[in-house]
This record gives sequence, C-alpha cells and structure tokens, in this order.
Amino acid sequence: MKYVILPAVMLLGLAAMPAHAAKYKCGCEESAKAGLQQSKDPKIECVETYKGYDKHVSIQESHLKIYVDSSNLVQGDKDANIRFRPRDGKCLERVADGNQEKVLWMGSHCSNSSYRDVGQFKLKESKEQEGQWMATYEARTSGKDYTGFLIYATGKDGKRYMQAACLENK
Repeated sequence: MKYVILPAVMLLGLAAMPAHAAKYKCGCEESAKAGLQQSKDPKIECVETYKGYDKHVSIQESHLKIYVDSSNLVQGDKDANIRFRPRDGKCLERVADGNQEKVLWMGSHCSNSSYRDVGQFKLKESKEQEGQWMATYEARTSGKDYTGFLIYATGKDGKRYMQAACLENK
C-alpha cells in the first residue's frame, strides 16, 4: 500500500468532535498534511509529520503527552490504543472514549516518565464521508482537561490507515 491521501472534503466529518472551534496540535501523515490543515472547525496544526506506517506518533501539550505506537497506525479492526503520560508534575486522572461516551480508565497516574496504555477507543465511520474513521478521547489531568482524536482513512485493502493523531492545544 502506498499512502492514503485524505481529501479536504473528508474534513467535514470532524464536526462531530467534542470541542468545536478548538485548536489541535497533530502528528500528521505527510501525504495528508495539506488537506488536514485546511480544517477551520476544528483548527488543525500539523506540528509533527510522519511518512509511512512503521513509526510511532507522539504529541504533547503542557500537562499531557499522547503516544500512538506503530502497531496502531494501521487498523484491521475497529478500535485503537493510545498511551497517555502526564507532564509538568501533574497526574493523569481519567481517560474517556468520546465515541462511546464511556470512561475507559480512572485513577491517579502521576509518573511523568511512564505512560498509561489505554485501549478500546472505538473507531466510528463518518456519516458524511465514506472511508473516514475517527476515535475521539477526553483526558483529564490534575491541571487541565483535554480532548483529542485519531483520524483514519480506509485503504484499498480495507484496512484503516492513521492520517493524524491530535491533542487539544491549551
């Protein structure tokens, strides 16, 4: 499989995001970057770029860092794992799946050097654009609440290829 290009028209499905008009820092697949950054609601900025699907993607903000490992960049099923790490002396308190509106993990993870791996984020296909899939999340730290999402596009082989991993820019 070459690279899946996410057309700008696919961005219309982002309106289902938890925080409208928010700004997001994203790690974007190189071939999808231009189309993704055209989004106005939510506003997407590709602060990291990756090429291909054999690497990992991580994005950080003042109190939170997310990490998507290479085994989650291509999905044959309909769920994904995301690793969360608090930053700046804060604690991770809760992680929820936005598509399911369900808390997936709750506790107190205060290590600023190790990740909390949370699975079962359900991928949901866009009603507006066939072939576009999203996993949405909410993460609460002892300092700030964040929303974010992963965007996937269906390849010719039927698998879903991640186009971006995004974290709310606060």
